[in-house]
Amino acid sequence: MDAGSLTRKQTCLISKVPAFEYIRNRHSRSLFTEAIPPALLPPAIFTGLLLGLWTWKCFWIIVMQNKLLYLSWLPPFSRSDKISDYLAECKPVQWEEKRIKSLDGTELAVCEGRIPTNQDRVTVEPKKKSVVICYFQGNGGSTPLRLPLLSQVLRTLRDRSDLPDNSSEADYTIVALSYRGYWTSSGSASQSGIERDAQAFLRWVSASYSKPNTELQIVLWGHSLGSAVASSALSKYLKVQATERTPGGNVLPPISGLVMEAPISNIKDMLISLYPQKWLPYRYLWPFSWNTWCTATALEHLAAWKSETPTQAVDQDSNFVSKYRASPVPPIFILSAENDEVIPSYVAGQLEKIGRDLGLNISRMEVPGAMHTEGPTKLDGRKALVEFIRVNTS
Repeated sequence: MDAGSLTRKQTCLISKVPAFEYIRNRHSRSLFTEAIPPALLPPAIFTGLLLGLWTWKCFWIIVMQNKLLYLSWLPPFSRSDKISDYLAECKPVQWEEKRIKSLDGTELAVCEGRIPTNQDRVTVEPKKKSVVICYFQGNGGSTPLRLPLLSQVLRTLRDRSDLPDNSSEADYTIVALSYRGYWTSSGSASQSGIERDAQAFLRWVSASYSKPNTELQIVLWGHSLGSAVASSALSKYLKVQATERTPGGNVLPPISGLVMEAPISNIKDMLISLYPQKWLPYRYLWPFSWNTWCTATALEHLAAWKSETPTQAVDQDSNFVSKYRASPVPPIFILSAENDEVIPSYVAGQLEKIGRDLGLNISRMEVPGAMHTEGPTKLDGRKALVEFIRVNTS
């Protein structure tokens, strides 16, 4: 075969390829245009793009749910907040940052606030009662941002103008936990991690504030998502209270009360609140969430604990015997906001009904005119909160 014939054959083969591709593409285009009338092509393309966008956004909401739920980065630069930025609004309460370790070794920040005692006043005897209020914040912002509000409550607790003269004086302290990934705490936020943080926090409080000849009482106060954290931590704390002791050898102190301020019910309700439009798909993504915070479930666990028959637990090293149920489930107080823009209005009443049906000692107050973070800032709400703490620690 000569070179001339080979060149002609190659040219013929090459010329056939574009013709074949043209026929195939033309055939596929004709099928598409015949299946959909020309007038419907623009709506079909638009609908396809819209569905694709929705699917893409749903995918990233599921994948990035920890970042979207645990808003430690909002408002911007909140992780660089300092206690000193808010001291003027907190006086005379003095705040101090402390560092603790979570159960897995993650370093956490805790803000401790107290009103210094008057050194000029001569006391006959030291105070015999110490009340520590453990605060669990919501899912957004830093701990220093909340210090002015917490200081308001602490000042009201220390105000004795509305108390009888013969009432005993207690030493009130508020400690606020920064979950992992929040403020100056290390790590990144997740449900399992925050649950470990809460347990380590309560153990640290029990060990740090237990003193000889002093009655330590602990009150848990959770706001929004923090209500689910606090109620879950309470149910776990009750289970280990009898068998574990402080480094000094004392039984873990009892929890005297649980405050749930503007509480969430579950992740499903949070999504419905964030996306109230029924035509949006995002509110239906709750089955795909690996964050399963549920205050109602925590109440059920507390009720189950309440109904358990006490058994004995024995420490083999010291023959220490205690009841498995060392203390009863404490009273629960729901402080809801009338104009809450984040949590659906029915949630607080729903949780109250669940608690009553379960036989728990639960009460609720709705603060008139208050929004999501304003319950304790309103005078009526703050008085109700302080009264609950005083009554259950007296």
